[in-house]
Amino acid sequence: MSTITIVNNADNYEVVRVAIYWRPVGATTLNTIAWRVVSPPPGGGQTVIAIPDNFGVYANYPSQGDDPNDPNAGNRTPILSFNEYTARFVIGTSVSQDSQVTTAAIAQVYTDLVLNEVRIDNDFSNGVWTHITKDGDDIYAPQVVWPGAVRIVDIRPSLNLAIVSPSLSSAGRLADEVTTRVQTSIHEGETATVLGSMWKGYSITVT
Repeated sequence: MSTITIVNNADNYEVVRVAIYWRPVGATTLNTIAWRVVSPPPGGGQTVIAIPDNFGVYANYPSQGDDPNDPNAGNRTPILSFNEYTARFVIGTSVSQDSQVTTAAIAQVYTDLVLNEVRIDNDFSNGVWTHITKDGDDIYAPQVVWPGAVRIVDIRPSLNLAIVSPSLSSAGRLADEVTTRVQTSIHEGETATVLGSMWKGYSITVT
């Protein structure tokens, strides 16, 4: 497990909040969400964030009476752990021993792999919310995959930082928040230092 460090050297002991997020390779989308939001102590204080090696993947879908637009509601498959940038998962059907209950199941398969693609196929009878996580939290916004459809994601390293407004929490969409226009790339093992102020603007330097 590696780490990144964020230091708060903002002016006047100002409190800042820094979003840590995965940016889709080659593009920025409205589905970019904060994986973590941290607030290092002012006056040179620092926060160290552990970056787990493994990713997780799972699916959930609404039960009767659940809000289908809630990406966390209803039944959920187990979380499968993986650490490759190339992987494929299939969501299928699991039937109870008495054949009375049908639920979704998820399995990793090793056929039809495409380099640098994480693929999630939905062979279940219902649409499902799909999640790709680190340390239990989504790194990309959950997406619905309908029966017979597939979700393809590039999860190669693409960690970024941005100063965000106090209202943003982990799993919040950056597109819905006040955020710095320039996002700063950071690699595991590096240290980012926040400079500036709310009134003069912020900058982040990485060493």
